[in-house]
Amino acid sequence: MPDLIRRAHAVQPVAALQSEYSLWWRAIEPEILPTCEELGIGLVPYSPLGRGYLTGKIDENTTYDSTDIRSRNPASRRRAIKANRVVIEPL
Repeated sequence: MPDLIRRAHAVQPVAALQSEYSLWWRAIEPEILPTCEELGIGLVPYSPLGRGYLTGKIDENTTYDSTDIRSRNPASRRRAIKANRVVIEPL
């Protein structure tokens, strides 16, 4: 992905990159963030509260409408929510 960002930036300067980024999802830190910094590209993070997970308002009884992407996300299933409670409660 860093190479793709560099190639795109060489063709047309990229002002900002939008990516999921939160305490829950930090996969962009090793390669994407340094590339953006190197090229002067801003980051527009989405889902900084882990798709609502880190708000403390989601529990194993939470349901999602079929149009909500979280309804298809394995992390939003009751079993996963219950298992991950130990990570969320200290926050």
